[in-house]
Amino acid sequence: MKAVKKITAVILVFIIALSGHAQRAYAASTAMETVLPQFVIYVNRALDCVTVKLQNPDGTETAVKSMVCSTGRAGHETPTGFFKTSDYYDWRLMVDGTYGRYAVRFNRGIMFHSVPYYSRSTDRLEYDQYNLLGQKASLGCVRLSVADAKWIYDFCRKGTRVVVYDDLTTPGELGKPASIPIDPASPFRGWDPTDINPLNPWLVAAVPGQSLEAAGQ
Repeated sequence: MKAVKKITAVILVFIIALSGHAQRAYAASTAMETVLPQFVIYVNRALDCVTVKLQNPDGTETAVKSMVCSTGRAGHETPTGFFKTSDYYDWRLMVDGTYGRYAVRFNRGIMFHSVPYYSRSTDRLEYDQYNLLGQKASLGCVRLSVADAKWIYDFCRKGTRVVVYDDLTTPGELGKPASIPIDPASPFRGWDPTDINPLNPWLVAAVPGQSLEAAGQ
């Protein structure tokens, strides 16, 4: 009986410690959300581009960042409307069995995320799909480069407003940026060129004096 009581006491201490850790983690998360500025994400579905605007204290908005994207292709159109971000995932399994990085949900199954990867590995990018950035290609989600998906993941806190609309006349105040194409014949084609991972061979190849062949080894 004493042994059972001792084990129970140890379990209780462990649970209390976990509870304290969870509370601290929640407090840190809440503080981070308070510190982060408030943005609004505008997705121009017609021209496949994104404009992020900062909400100013006086109620106005200032465009601060533009992104090229891929919205839903015919039959899988990204829904228009007003939404808010909710769940955040560093990797997320997609409905077709691929994986998206830095996925941020904003409308049920619709998310911002990177161009899909064949597997949960940073060198398994679907490079042919990456080269479709700027045109409709997804099953409804908003695809972005890794750098842009990570920016939303890092700086747009939970509850960020998202507006999906159509405007064929103008992409937004900051225009529509061009994507960086990937040569299908390149040995680096499995990597997103915008990924800041130090193992990314595109980054290594950009170092002066480093050859592409050496970087690919």
